[in-house]
Amino acid sequence: MSDHAAVSSLLAAWTMYACDRHESDAVEAHLNTCETCRAEVRLLAEAAQSLAGKGTLPPTQVRDKVIAVAAPLDIPSHAKAYAATVAALDALLKEIDAHQWTGVVAHEPWSVLDLVVHLTATDNLVADHLGLPVHPAVQPGEDPDSRTEVLLAIPRSQDMAWRDWREQAEAICQALTNSTLPPDLMLSRAYETWIHARDIAAVTHKDLPPPPPDHLHIIADFAARLLPHAAAYRRVARPGNAVRLVLAGPGGGTWTLPLGGQDVGVTVEMTMDVIQFCLLMADRREPRAVDVMIRGDVELGYDLLDAGPALAPR
Repeated sequence: MSDHAAVSSLLAAWTMYACDRHESDAVEAHLNTCETCRAEVRLLAEAAQSLAGKGTLPPTQVRDKVIAVAAPLDIPSHAKAYAATVAALDALLKEIDAHQWTGVVAHEPWSVLDLVVHLTATDNLVADHLGLPVHPAVQPGEDPDSRTEVLLAIPRSQDMAWRDWREQAEAICQALTNSTLPPDLMLSRAYETWIHARDIAAVTHKDLPPPPPDHLHIIADFAARLLPHAAAYRRVARPGNAVRLVLAGPGGGTWTLPLGGQDVGVTVEMTMDVIQFCLLMADRREPRAVDVMIRGDVELGYDLLDAGPALAPR
């Protein structure tokens, strides 16, 4: 039993010692090479720990087993964030019914099936950069939009689309143990995968927890560094000014972001929840409806909120 889908279906049972010896051997062999399943096992460990806070204490040996076998692959933290968002979306897709794959996702003109194909298409560009086989081959000049059009034109079932996306994501994570990519490239993939997982959870009425704080922090850092570029794109940046961005909650932090030109210091400070900020930058929140506290140049603060979604991932 080496097939990814078959093994991943056993992960929950494996953590609770409910697999037979043959199944356990297959799971443990697979975990040695699959970062997406390792990430899912870590999520299962977190779920088990959360039960402890509700008065249900999971067996100590379950936690120890997960920690021992699901140690991370030797990939950088930005790639681990991508692997974890892939694992979360994979777990979500396991929960939805067949008819829900045709549900139209808010913010997009696509069904759940189309959205999974879109994620596959964008990851095609990463896989090609890593020298992984991609079919059909990526052509020079293709971008996420044009690549998505290519894949959407190829009929495929939901099972095939799900398998193609998951296996490619797994291959990308494995390749990153020996190759490097610009950190922001993988952070953008983690960010978009999480956002689209939220979109799918919303249309299928499923719960999706946020990324762990350490992963959310580096995704928020990526989104924060986009803000000056979005401001320049929307022509609301004021050269010489800087914004202090304070993001509250697990995974948050504080950033001082120059808005171009000679630095004359912070002229505006914006404080908001870290998840709400990430959703704003992804065009999943209306700028003027976000719960935010602005100090200093209030007009500039609202201009920055309006500009934030300009570079939202598609």
